[in-house]
Amino acid sequence: MSNDEILTVKETAALLKTTRQQVRKMIVNEELPAVKVGREWRVLKAGIVEFFEKQICY
Repeated sequence: MSNDEILTVKETAALLKTTRQQVRKMIVNEELPAVKVGREWRVLKAGIVEFFEKQICY
């Protein structure tokens, strides 16, 4: 899976091991970058990597 891959909300939820509702909440709260295509959200895998990098605590 390359970082330029585009994922659906369902695929993103499976990857993050969370619910689709939680992914949508993260998108609306601008925690996870996404683009709306028609009626559905799309998430770049690079955005997920960026999200995790911001969450890392040392």
